[in-house]
Amino acid sequence: MSKTIISIGSVINHPTVHDKDVTGRVELILENTVIVRDSDGDTHLVTKEILEDDGFSVDEKTYVYQNHFTRS
Repeated sequence: MSKTIISIGSVINHPTVHDKDVTGRVELILENTVIVRDSDGDTHLVTKEILEDDGFSVDEKTYVYQNHFTRS
């Protein structure tokens, strides 16, 4: 069975870290979480671990490194 790859721009329906079911577009892929924006414009965190346990694979090529947002 092949895994579905999730990348920036993918639309997913999954529970957040606060156990709220959310449907939205993936905006950022961080080290341990994925940020999803819903139709109301709110952002939500979904853990990579839960996604991978449910048979999804997160595209590491679109991973945003922490220093991407620093001014060093």
